[in-house]
Parts: sequence; C-alpha cells; structure tokens
Amino acid sequence: MTKWTPQIAEAAGPRYIAIADALAGDITGGRLKPGDRLPTHRDLAWHLGVTVGTVSRAYAEAERRGLTSGEVGRGTFVNAPASNEHLHRWNDAPAGMIPMRSSFPIPCPEESAIAEVMARCAADPRAMEMLGYQPQRGLAEHRQAGAEWITQNGFEVTADQVTITAGAHHGMLVVLAAVTRPGDHIVADCLTYPGMLSLARLLGLRLDGLARDRDGPLPDAFEDACRAHDVKAIYLCPTLHNPTSVTIPDERRRALAAVAQRYNVAIVEDDVFGFLVDDRPAPVSAHAPELGHYIVGISKTISAGLRIGFVVSPDDIQARLSQAINATCWMACPLTAEIAAELIRSGVAAKVAAGRRRAAAERRRLALEAFDGWDFECDPGANFLWLNLPDPWRSNEFVAEAERRGVLVTPGDVFQVGRRDSIHAVRVCFGPPRDDDTLRRGLKILAGQLREGPSYAFSSMV
Repeated sequence: MTKWTPQIAEAAGPRYIAIADALAGDITGGRLKPGDRLPTHRDLAWHLGVTVGTVSRAYAEAERRGLTSGEVGRGTFVNAPASNEHLHRWNDAPAGMIPMRSSFPIPCPEESAIAEVMARCAADPRAMEMLGYQPQRGLAEHRQAGAEWITQNGFEVTADQVTITAGAHHGMLVVLAAVTRPGDHIVADCLTYPGMLSLARLLGLRLDGLARDRDGPLPDAFEDACRAHDVKAIYLCPTLHNPTSVTIPDERRRALAAVAQRYNVAIVEDDVFGFLVDDRPAPVSAHAPELGHYIVGISKTISAGLRIGFVVSPDDIQARLSQAINATCWMACPLTAEIAAELIRSGVAAKVAAGRRRAAAERRRLALEAFDGWDFECDPGANFLWLNLPDPWRSNEFVAEAERRGVLVTPGDVFQVGRRDSIHAVRVCFGPPRDDDTLRRGLKILAGQLREGPSYAFSSMV
C-alpha cells in the first residue's frame, strides 16, 4: 500500500473535491504511479482528520474522473495513463515504446497509391472550387461515391440517402444530435467504443449498458431497458465490435432490429470495421431501414487522417442532420471529400481495403500464435484482440507492467459503460507497430508477462 497523504490544508471548497484534485495533481506530477494502491478509507481519514464518508466521496469522485479503480476486498488503485485521457494522449508513443493501443489501419503496399490520387486531385482545375462553401450534406457527386462504396460492400443504398460527415465519429455525433435531446436515455453494449461515452456526456444523454454474451448485446436486455425507460437510440458496432472484435451473427442482428421496431428506437450503427471482413451479415439497419442510421468511415480501411464519413439515414431525418452538421462544423471539408470520392471512383479504395485485409490476416496470425493457450477474442478480419487476463492480474496493473516493459495497450475499463464489476481484460491492437518484427517483439513481451504473472502475486503471504 502506498503511503500517500494529500496536502489539502489550504484548499478551498469541499474536502472531498480537494482530495480528488490532490490525487490528480500527484498523478500528473509522478508522485503516484499506475498500479499504486491507495490508503484505505479509514487510514486516509485518520491522517487527514476528516470523516470516512469524506474519503469515500473523494475516491468515488476520483473513479468518476478515471483516475482510479476499486475492487472489493483489494482496495483502490491508480489507473494506468492510457485510461486517463487528460493525462495521456492515446496516440503518444515515446521513443523505444511499442504502441499497441490504437486501432490504426495496418500498413500495406497498396497504400502508396493514395498519394497519387491526392496529387491528381490537387492538379484538377476544380480543386479551388473545393475550397469554398458547399451544402451541409455534401456535394451530390461525393454522396454518390459514398453510396457506391457502401453498395460495393453489400448494402445497397442511393446517393439521396447519404450524408457526408467529417469522419464516422462526427457522423455519430450528428445522428445523436438529430434523434435525441439532453436527458434522453440511450443504450449500448456494456463494453463499447469510448468515443460513444464521450459523446453521451457532451450531449447530456443517459447512457446505459446492455448485458452481453459472446454474440453481443442481449435482445432481452435491450427490451428490458426499453420497458424501463423511453429509450431513444441504441448504439451498435456489430462487425468487429470494439473492443472485443466479435461480429454479431445475423440472427442476433435481426432480433435487435425487431426490438428497436417495437419500441421505435433509432439504431446508430457504427460499421467502421465492417469493410475488413470479406463476408459479413447484412447491417442491422437493413432489417429496420425506417430507424437505421448506418455510419461508415475510411479511417480504419483507407487512411486515418482522411476524416470523411458516410451516413445513411431515413429521409425524414435529413433536415435535422443538416442542422447538426451546420452547428458542429458547417460542412465536411469538400477537398477531403473529393479525395475520398476519387479513391472510390478510381478503384484505389477497394485495392487498399483488400491490402489492409491481407495485412490484418497476417498480423492476426502472429497474434494467435503468440497467445495460443490464453483466453482471448479475435474474430477474422480484426486488427485488434480482446485479451481476458488470468488470475491474479488486474487490467490496470497489467497495462502498467506492460508499459514498464515497453508496450502500450489499453485497459478494459476504458470501454465499460457505467460502474460494474472490474473488467480483467485489455485490448491489444496490431496496427500501430511499424512492421511485423516490432509487432512480434510486442506480442512476445505481453505473452511473457502473462506467463510470469504480477510481481506482487505472493507478497501477501510473506
């Protein structure tokens, strides 16, 4: 247990806030390290001369901020930096570290053609036109390219149904802004994309997590939530679900769509990873088109920096989507949209996507070999895996130890909706390492760490 006593004598305001603020400052200043176990509520209360209830409120506030996590019977621990967005940028990778915590596209030879398309777009006499104001939903030719891209990959749509956004994440924002109001209830898998957690907070939405099994969120849990609350939207990532990599089977997709139809719940369907799977089920939105908002981007398959998304929505919502785009960015960048459209029209996008799939298959093979015998999920096509940790590992301790050994991965609690039992798992991404040899080194380090176990495992027996 760490001997930590915060300095709060001069702090103004409530004592519990002062303790939480001091904790944040000591983490930032390096006086507390990831995995450090904080004093018990009673011990800290005695040292500070406050009530146990004040310390309990302080620790709850620290957990709410993502600074700590607690486990009954074991104590309260400082989180690894990867779970503290205000302490550690997700994509930082200090020299000598192996980054494996962001789901970047996996390098492939085909991506060199992207630069050629960009050069053609820059040389086009119409390039200057793309630097002017354009309609909020995007130019018709760009929406047509988006429709072709989506249709090529198994979901037939028209240009009139497509709206251009500044990436898939922005697409999620404008859809939620169009179909919800502050205070509304929305639901998602109890393990979900952290960006959705941020969007719910930004928009003042009440996000509830749905119980799940290996095939994704349970339809019965969805229906129970709809009976308990006036649920306005469900967020789904049905193909290569982030973070577990699971692809929801067709029967489950139909069942979720049926519940949405019974209770008139909008479906916010994030299919950014879908194009990495050769043969996947039809989108959930295809089974409830009057409620479906199907969102794709090109950041996971073509280029992370080309922030263009395509949103397929019902006709009656298009005006509200335009209002939301107008309020958030006025319009997606037309020049970037032109590059994305030309990538699609020229066939380069399809070739790059195929190259990404081949690269993902090879890196997935390396991961399956490295973690053979351990408990993990990694569906075909995934560029990341969900590693369930054996006892006595805790996710934040595993992440902290991996960082000490030179590998950056993401703790499972980053993906958790609401306060539930601790999640003893981490997400490991294959895309960021610059080459396969670097990936092999990172995987070897993590597999060795699993075999060795945490260094404190038997300290309580001494």
